[in-house]
Formats: sequence, structure tokens, C-alpha cells
Amino acid sequence: MIAPGRTLPGLLCVLLVFGCAGSEIPESSEVARIHGGGTGTTWSADGGWLLAEKGKWGAAGSLRLEALKAFEAAAYADALEALLVLYNSSGTAEMRDLSYYLGESLYQLGRYEESIEYLKKVYKADFPSPELIDKSRRRVFEIALAYLRGRKTKDVLWVFNVQSPEYGIDLLLDPAEGLITDNPYLSFADDAKVEVANYYFDQGQYAESVPLYDSILAMTDKEWKELASFQGALAEYFQVRGAVYDENKLLEARRRFRAYLQQYPRGEYVDVVRGKLSEINEMEGEKNLDIARFYLREDELRACDIYLRLVLDRYPNTLAARDARELRKRLEDTEETGLR
Repeated sequence: MIAPGRTLPGLLCVLLVFGCAGSEIPESSEVARIHGGGTGTTWSADGGWLLAEKGKWGAAGSLRLEALKAFEAAAYADALEALLVLYNSSGTAEMRDLSYYLGESLYQLGRYEESIEYLKKVYKADFPSPELIDKSRRRVFEIALAYLRGRKTKDVLWVFNVQSPEYGIDLLLDPAEGLITDNPYLSFADDAKVEVANYYFDQGQYAESVPLYDSILAMTDKEWKELASFQGALAEYFQVRGAVYDENKLLEARRRFRAYLQQYPRGEYVDVVRGKLSEINEMEGEKNLDIARFYLREDELRACDIYLRLVLDRYPNTLAARDARELRKRLEDTEETGLR
């Protein structure tokens, strides 16, 4: 259920935890371990890098094997040092997977901004490995979610003075190069849109959330559709300042709530939706009752009666209808007294 104060349903929090990728991103202060004086460039878990000659990393082919050995052992600082040497060297153009290993190493070391730039190179280039393309996209998605959910990092908040949630939204939905903008049919595209829509909703930016909820409704996958239908209706409803000021918004909210009931007659949020429809009826009934009172003050009794009947016919179970009945009875009594 929706708690007072326009909070999200408890179920939503559960869905976001179990339905989307995790938002925890690692931090590390590792530094590369580099020693000189060996007979060849090698890496070991105990000692790190042993270079044949100080500053000389050796042949690209053998260095790549040793760098990947460090990467597989989760010695990411050591792996990064060699991978950067390879990436910046000539004659390694065929090593097109280096961008992925660099991006992943930087991610594991907590250098998220740099990580993203390398990971983007993987899926924006003509890359030969679908597996690494998928891994890179998912990693960028996870980083975006971490920023979106308020994960604070030195790179983003202190150096560039960027608010992390907005940065996460840009990573996903920037019109020029957002991950989901460029790849709308990714398996987690709907998860991304739900996350951003819910962020906007929680921030009270209801107008921004509605198009995203609508885009989720247009998808063929049904996982998020009920939630999107419900939240989209609420987002329209919460934009209403009053029946007089926002009549069109109120009508749109009612249409959306009714569409939810039609689509999900036994849905999770049926009771909440019916309650909101009752509130809308109350607002519209009160609006028409106020019009009736206006005409009564102007001594336009016929017009007053038209609006009183409208309240009684369209909103019979509202408090406004109760007041309308009392007002009509007083008018009828006054008319009868005058006739006598």
C-alpha cells in the first residue's frame, strides 16, 4: 500500500532490490607492484611484476599473457599497469579486448569515470566479442545505477562537482549517447527506465517520470507493466493542485487509474487506485458544488440547480453530494414557503 505522504509502495523497494542489477561498486587503494632485475618480464601473485630491465616491459605478446594472469587473479592494479603499457604501444591493434580489461580493472579499483570511457569503447567500436560487449554494457549499467542511487565518489562529487543521480541518468538516457538511448532493446532497458522514472517520482519530478512510465507500458515485456501503469497514474495525480486549476490533469489521472483497474482488476494496487478515484470524485464534486453556490449568490437559481443535479448524478457517494442534497432541500423549502 501507499503510505501517507506520497511514498512508494513497499513492494517497489523489494522489486528494485531483486529486479535490477546491484548498485554496489568497489573501492580500492591498490598500487602496482613493479620490480626490476629479472631475466624476463613476469608476474606472480606474491611479488607482482618482475621486469627484465627497469622500465622495460618486453614483448607485447608475452606481456599480454602475464597481464591477463594478474587480471584473473584479481590483482587489478598490477594488471592495469601492464594493460596501459600495451594499450599505448604501437603494434597492438589486434588486441582489441584491451579496452574491456582496462575498463574492468579501473572499475575494480574504484576509478569509475575512467572505467566508463574504456567500457564505452568496447560497445561503440566494431568489436568482435559479443560476450565482452554485453559485459561492458552491463558494467556501465551498474555504475549508472550506483550514481543514480546516490553513491558518492570523489571523482564525481568533489572534483567535477556533478550530482551523482543526474550523472547516472545521463549515462543511461542522455539523448546523444546514453546507454539505453543507443540500445533500447537491451534486456535491462526496462529496468533502467524504471530506475530513472522512480528517481524522478521520489524527487517529486512527476512530469519527468510520466513519459518513462509510458515507455515501459509500450514494451512487450510484462515484468514492470503493472507497476508502470500504477506509478504513471499517481504521477499525473500528484501534479494536480486542485480541480479548478488542473482539470485536464485530473481527468488524465482518472483515465489512467481506470485503465489500471481494467487491465489489472486483481492487481497489487487495486485498493489504492480505488481510493484515488474516490478522491478525484470528491474534488470534482466539490468543484461543481462551488459553482452551484456561486450561482446561488448571484440569485441564478436555475443555474444553481443544474450544478446541484450534476453533483448528485455524477458523484452521488461524495461529501459534495451530501451537501448538494442539503442545499437543494433548503432551496425547495424556501420555494414552498414563498408560495404560501
